[in-house]
Amino acid sequence: MRQLLPIALFLATPLTAQWTTPDLNTPVSATTGVGAATPLSAPGPDGSTYATWFENTSGDYILMMQRLDADGNTMWSQGGIIVSAEDQNTALFRYDLKSDHDGNAIVAFQDERSGTLDVVAYKISPLGLHMWPGGIPLWTPDATGIGPVIGVLENDRIVFAWNTDRSPQTVAYQIFEPNGTTSGFPLEIGTNGITGRPKVVATSDGGFWLQYVHQTGNFLSPGLMYAVRCDASGVAGPPIVIAANTISGFYFPEPIPDGHDGLYVAFNTGNVANGNLTDVCVQRLRANGITWANTAVPVEEGVLTQRYSGTATPALVSDDEGLMIAYSFTNLAQSEGGIAVQKIDTAGVVQFGATGSIVVASSAARPEPFGTQGVFDGIVTAFTTGGFGAETAHALHVDHNGAVMDPPALIDLSTTSSGKDDASLVPFQNGQAVAVWQDERNGGSIYAQPIEVANTNSIAERNDLGIQLQQWPEAALFFQRATPAADLRIIDMQGRLVYGQHLTAQPEGARVLLPMQGLCAGLYSICLDKPEGRLVWKMVRF
Repeated sequence: MRQLLPIALFLATPLTAQWTTPDLNTPVSATTGVGAATPLSAPGPDGSTYATWFENTSGDYILMMQRLDADGNTMWSQGGIIVSAEDQNTALFRYDLKSDHDGNAIVAFQDERSGTLDVVAYKISPLGLHMWPGGIPLWTPDATGIGPVIGVLENDRIVFAWNTDRSPQTVAYQIFEPNGTTSGFPLEIGTNGITGRPKVVATSDGGFWLQYVHQTGNFLSPGLMYAVRCDASGVAGPPIVIAANTISGFYFPEPIPDGHDGLYVAFNTGNVANGNLTDVCVQRLRANGITWANTAVPVEEGVLTQRYSGTATPALVSDDEGLMIAYSFTNLAQSEGGIAVQKIDTAGVVQFGATGSIVVASSAARPEPFGTQGVFDGIVTAFTTGGFGAETAHALHVDHNGAVMDPPALIDLSTTSSGKDDASLVPFQNGQAVAVWQDERNGGSIYAQPIEVANTNSIAERNDLGIQLQQWPEAALFFQRATPAADLRIIDMQGRLVYGQHLTAQPEGARVLLPMQGLCAGLYSICLDKPEGRLVWKMVRF
């Protein structure tokens, strides 16, 4: 029988360390004027955040990494640690950063250590130690690779997938053990045209879905999304067309798990009624390979606006509430735009009508979402707004009905008007999400800012220990004294909400059972939001 063991109790404390006000933001890269660029972020243990970026020193790019604790303090040396100083190309390409179930950071990118551009991967511990010293080259026999992505599988096995330069172009992928060992050569998908842009979604049986795009023309031609389900050894099943809708040659669709060994994916495509206009559609691919329909579900109807998904993925709130997605819309001239939210149930039925729910009014600032995360009562979506080189960043808390929560109506992330790029949002853990982005301030730097739904400035108040986490005979919260209504959330190591419940006021001596039985083995955060603050526990399911 699997048991639950409490690892540690973390009491929410005032964020008075490194997190600062939205007009300043917390610097992640410390060296000014070196051209820090292309940041990525991922959740670390104990509410921390990993960030990677490339730094241009003396004309050469080096890959850097830093870890911030839950209070925004840098946990490694000032300015971060060097992941790799191997020879780089003069251009930077897409790469990936993930964290495994033990809280290690895994990053895959490309360098020229072999004399040609090829893929390499590193694993960094929470202490900043290289667990795969020198990195692991991901060789493609008789070819080279680019654009790697990472999937963390059961037992912390890792699958890497990347584009090859074969003719015809293929997707290569390979599974590694946590210690960095592997067996055999990479497997490949693709027999004609261009096969590329892979993404990985892990499944509970130790395998994964490998999503990719296939184009029959040149690299600018539209393509179709496919997926194959691979078993724990990497053997792929038959290819499945995710949707009949095509995507452009420069669009990178990002799937998310559906919680039942399938996936959801939102993507930019042509409007069904007018192919010259851009629209956003959403599709579900179930574990058995069945989709909602041949053509994916559009977030809106009509041809009076154009719609774009930006870089934000949808957020699965729950099976009861379904999927919510924030997207930008513009007028036909694309001179003005705003942000709308749509909700789609798990059967593919749109919930907010033909035009969605507008949460940011249309203006010349043309806001664009870069991250959306599910919370127990809806979503939080983060976005940039403003013209080129003069952007600010903000977030909104939107409830199940598509209404902006108040207070606060608007959460400021960065009120400094400057160029911002490659923004991402680390999922909620220990009560907060963290936005990370490249900023043109100081000659190009990386900044971060937290989001706490309950407070504009992300300040959590100190709690007393009025509640205990119990493990026996069942996982439960025990209320030592009467407690007002509170919100309970269970979040996995990847920052995904796996359970949410609003608790009514609890009398002294009450016990609330935690529904952990159906969850996979791993580390979970148990979060309880009380009126006076937040309690967070760590729990491992074996």
